Amino acid sequence: MQHAKMRIAGVITVLAAVSCLLGRAFARELYVSPTGTPTNDGSQEKPLDLTTALSARSPARPGDTIYLMAGTYEGPLKERDGKTERLPFEFAVSGSAEKPIRVMPAPGATVHINGTVELTSSHVHYIGLEIGDLRWDPEQKTHRNQPALNATAGTQAKFINCNLFGGSMGTGIWRGAIDFEMYGCLVHDFGTLGADRGHGHAVYTQNDTGTKRYEHNIFYRGCGWNFDIYGQQGQMRGFDVIENISYAGGWYKPGQVSFSYGISGYQPADRVRFLGNVAYQPRDGQRWRGNFRLIVHQRKEVSHVSGEVRDNYIMGGWRGFGLGYWKDITVTGNTIWSTGIIAEIAAAPGGAGINDPALPRPDLKNYHFDNNTYYDNGQPKPFRYGGGVEKESEEELLTFAEWQALGLDRNGRMLPGRNGRPTGTKVFIFPNKYQKGRAHLAVFNWDDLEQVEVDLSPALAPGQRYQVYNCLNIKQTIALARPVAEGVWQGGKVALPMKKDAASPQFDAFLVLPVE
Repeated sequence: MQHAKMRIAGVITVLAAVSCLLGRAFARELYVSPTGTPTNDGSQEKPLDLTTALSARSPARPGDTIYLMAGTYEGPLKERDGKTERLPFEFAVSGSAEKPIRVMPAPGATVHINGTVELTSSHVHYIGLEIGDLRWDPEQKTHRNQPALNATAGTQAKFINCNLFGGSMGTGIWRGAIDFEMYGCLVHDFGTLGADRGHGHAVYTQNDTGTKRYEHNIFYRGCGWNFDIYGQQGQMRGFDVIENISYAGGWYKPGQVSFSYGISGYQPADRVRFLGNVAYQPRDGQRWRGNFRLIVHQRKEVSHVSGEVRDNYIMGGWRGFGLGYWKDITVTGNTIWSTGIIAEIAAAPGGAGINDPALPRPDLKNYHFDNNTYYDNGQPKPFRYGGGVEKESEEELLTFAEWQALGLDRNGRMLPGRNGRPTGTKVFIFPNKYQKGRAHLAVFNWDDLEQVEVDLSPALAPGQRYQVYNCLNIKQTIALARPVAEGVWQGGKVALPMKKDAASPQFDAFLVLPVE
C-alpha cells in the first residue's frame, strides 16, 4: 500500500510539472498596432487594434503577453454641448492569479495611449505604458476628459512603471479594484481648475477588501492634492503607501497649498501604513492646509482606527504633519519640517472643517510617538496639542520640550536650522524592482547648489548606459522631454543640475532610465 501511495504521488508530481510546462508552451504573444483591426489574428504581420485586444472579448488568455507596437493610439472623441469630450479606452481583459496577462510595449517600441483608461481587469500587469491626453485642458473650456486611469473593478491588477498624465484626475482607484497595485509610476499634470480651488488628485483612492499598494511612485504638479485617501460613503481600509515621492501639490492653482499625502473623508480609516515616503510642499500661504495630514473631515464623531507612519521625510508647508482622532497609531522614525506648526495632534486639526469647542483633546495613550527628528524652523512653539477648534489657541502651542513632557518623542530630537530652514543636501534613491537600471531619485537642495552629485550604484551596474530626467521636464510623454544627464556609468557619482524651478525651488525629483 505504501508503494502504491508513492507511485500515485510520483504521478501527481509529474502531471503537475507537465501541466506547468504546457501552460508555458501555450502562452502566446499577441501584437497590437495603431493601425490594427478587430479581425486580425494578433500576429506581428496582422496585429489587433487596442480596443479589441484589451476588451473583455479579447482573444488573450491567462499567461499571454500583449505587445503594443510603436506609435500613438488615439482615444475616441465625442462632441457634446459645444465641447470635445474624450471617451476612455476600456481595459477589461483578464488573466488568472496563477497566470496573469502582461500588457507592455513591444521590445524597443515607443508607445503613447492618447486618452484615458477605464480599468476593470483582473490579474493583468500593465507595464511601461504612457497614458495621457495631449489635449488636457485644466480649465475644461473646450476639451473635457476623465481620470487618466479610473479603476472601478477587478482583482490584483497592477500598473508598473507607467507614465500617467493629462486627465481630470491623475488616477481614481476605487473600492471595486481589489488588491490593486501601482508601482514605479509617474502621475503628474492632471486635474481641473475651479473658482474655489484646484480639483482632481494624483491618487484619489478608497478600499474595503484586501490591501491596495502604492510603492515607488512619483506624484507632482497637478491641480488638486497629490495622494488622497478619501471617502464620504466609500470605505478607507487597507493601504500600503511605501517609498513614494510627492511634491509641488496643487501647483496649477496660484497660492494653493495641497497636501502631499492625506487621509480625510467621513469614514474611519483602518489598516493604513505610510512607510519611507518623501514629501515636499514649497507653499505655505494657506496655513490651515497641511503637507501630510491624517484627519477626519467634517465628522467630529468619527475616529480613525489603526495606522503606522514610519521613516517618512516630510518637508514644507505651514503645517507639516497633522493628526486628528485615532484609536491606535504609531509615528516613528520620521523627519519633519515646516515653516509654522511642525506637528499637531488635535480634535480639530487644520483642514478638518470641525469647530466645536466642547470636543475633548485626543487621548494621547492612542498615539505612539517616538524617535522622530525635527528641524528648528525659528518658531518659539512649533507643536500643537489641541481641542475642537481648527484655529489654534496660544495655550495649545508647545515648545519641543513641552511636547516631550506630554510623553511624545521622548527619544526624538530637534536639529538646528539656518534662517528657519534645514541645511545641506539630502538624497533618496529608490531602485526599481522590475527593471534593472531604472530608479527614482529625490534631492533636497537646501544650500541652493547649482548641481548635486549622486551615487547611482544602487540602480546601475558598471558599463550600463543610462539617462536621467528631471521630472519637472516631463509634462506629457517622456519622449517629449530631454535628459539632464546621460552616459555610461563606470562608478563614482553623477553630477545632476538643480532646476530650482518656482514650482519646487529646494527640491528636484529625477527618473533614471537604462538605455538598452
